[in-house]
Amino acid sequence: MSAAVEPGRGASRRRGDALRNAIFDAVLEQLRTVGYAKLTVESVAAASGTGKAAIYRRWPGRQELVADALRHALPSPADVPPHDDPRDAVLALLRAMRDAFAATSGAAFQAVMAEAAFLQSIVNDQVIEPCERSIRVVLQDAVAAGRLGPRVRPELIARIGPAMLLHHGLTIGPDIPEEYLVSVVDEVILPVIGPAPSGSPAGRA
Repeated sequence: MSAAVEPGRGASRRRGDALRNAIFDAVLEQLRTVGYAKLTVESVAAASGTGKAAIYRRWPGRQELVADALRHALPSPADVPPHDDPRDAVLALLRAMRDAFAATSGAAFQAVMAEAAFLQSIVNDQVIEPCERSIRVVLQDAVAAGRLGPRVRPELIARIGPAMLLHHGLTIGPDIPEEYLVSVVDEVILPVIGPAPSGSPAGRA
């Protein structure tokens, strides 16, 4: 009788980035379909067409593997180029947050819902907090330039958009439509900010 073959062994001779990307894709798919609690190194090995040994050579365990896969897949909204108009800047940042979550095909939302605090921390540190911080800077700069009134509270308002996108992803689904983003900005954030000061360029428009 021949020896049992470890799942995935011999199915692929990928190495380097090709192997890593296949493993990361399998991690994200497992997160999306079964969640972190049921994800195993064995299931990732089978889904990626490789052996457990190849995974354990790179990562000591499941937690480190999943953390690296999420960090690799999640781009940061902080990389969005600046815009002159505060509305356009906030909308661009929320689009970047939406696209960051879309890059994981819903796995990021599974990570937020998971009981593992380290997963929530990765999503918060790499996507949510950079988005909030960037929106806060946009609003602070607009107040300093006189585009927004001095009573605007950037540190509070900056949390609204990211919180609504996260809520949508968790309760409705990871596909966040463009019209929802526009509504968040035009019907929620801008009314909270209020009209531009009458002497500002925006107020004279």
